[in-house]
Amino acid sequence: MDKTGGMFCVMKAEGAVGVFAWIFYRNLAAFWLMQPLAVCMARNIKKRELYRQEQKLNGQFKDGLLAMAASVRAGHSAENAFRDAADELAFLYGAEERITCEFKRVGARINMNVPLEQAVREQAESCKLLDIETFSEVFSAARRTGGELGRVILDTAQTIAGRLEVREEIDTMLRGKQYEQKIMRAVPPLLLIYMDLTSPGFFAVLYGTVLGRGIMTGCLVVYLTAVWLAEKISDIRV
Repeated sequence: MDKTGGMFCVMKAEGAVGVFAWIFYRNLAAFWLMQPLAVCMARNIKKRELYRQEQKLNGQFKDGLLAMAASVRAGHSAENAFRDAADELAFLYGAEERITCEFKRVGARINMNVPLEQAVREQAESCKLLDIETFSEVFSAARRTGGELGRVILDTAQTIAGRLEVREEIDTMLRGKQYEQKIMRAVPPLLLIYMDLTSPGFFAVLYGTVLGRGIMTGCLVVYLTAVWLAEKISDIRV
């Protein structure tokens, strides 16, 4: 993830902490005391965003392998197959997309007389994804032993496609529950805001006394624990 994405995660976490500080404490000092929570939230948001990017990259890499397999079966060399795949990915996703740049870099390294196996290994090290690393190892072994590259590439693409299909099926089954989870997550804060707007001063005792702040702290802990448990239950990765 680039710096812009990291800053977005931090801003999103700080915004959430700001809302919590206002709803549960109505105190600016609480915002600064809750910065450790903001750090944890930013890390969690970044982790989810990285996982989404990894799934996207895996799907695009699968399309690149399918393009390579078609090129090899058409009689092209493995080196030219990478170039053909880069052109196909540029057509599908755009020339500036990361996966397109990764395949173009393999072609550029080949033009610099770098061995193809090394260029593919460098691609795997750059992407840091298990499927791409596995492909790099299998591809290098096939090149050394004279294996059928078209079959190796196609089998790897089918393996990734199968994993993505299982992931999509799980997402489909969980999507309804995840929407319900988001709604239930928003209900307590919205309810507090509604009560405060319709009945000003109704919660004043909870913000102006030690006991009231203790109760609100307990409510915040219960709320965050429930959100964390809901995310863990629905976080099924393949």
